[in-house]
Amino acid sequence: MNFIRVAATSDLSPGQMKEVAAADKKLLLANIEGAYYAIAKKCPHLGGNLCKGRLEGVAVRCPLHGARFDVRTGKAVQDAKLLFLKMKELGIR
Repeated sequence: MNFIRVAATSDLSPGQMKEVAAADKKLLLANIEGAYYAIAKKCPHLGGNLCKGRLEGVAVRCPLHGARFDVRTGKAVQDAKLLFLKMKELGIR
């Protein structure tokens, strides 16, 4: 396995996150209580930049729609808050 240096441990205090690049991938790097995790920076729902979201414990909240992702696994821990309306109810055809 090859490793790519993306940051120094001193670049990220506990509870902080930042955008980094490794090869051709843009990632979110987070320091959770001295452990470092990297996940895709792009939200899989609407493509929001998770690096611009909020880190809440071990989860990052998408700035576009509020979905939360565990930075340790990359898995969604709270669904997106999206609103769908029927066009007819809005008078749009």
